[in-house]
Amino acid sequence: MKQQAIIASVAMVISSAAFSSAALANGGFQPTAKACVNVGKEISRVSGEMDAAKSGIQKSWLKRQLGALETKRSNCSTNGFKGRQLVAKTDN
Repeated sequence: MKQQAIIASVAMVISSAAFSSAALANGGFQPTAKACVNVGKEISRVSGEMDAAKSGIQKSWLKRQLGALETKRSNCSTNGFKGRQLVAKTDN
């Protein structure tokens, strides 16, 4: 029973990580106001899941997803988007 719960958990994480990885693949993400909304909340959620995860496989996938989200947040900030606000970008 415990093994089935772990397998179900891992399958769910894999499917969400695969979606995130495909969407955030290098060169595949273009920051927009809509795409940058709630990135911080998603990072917090994944971090919490990673802290609660017991399986090494699950932690590995969550770590990968967290890295992709941090890259997304960085790209959003670099391109002038921060959460729900549009931040003025200055070119120096």
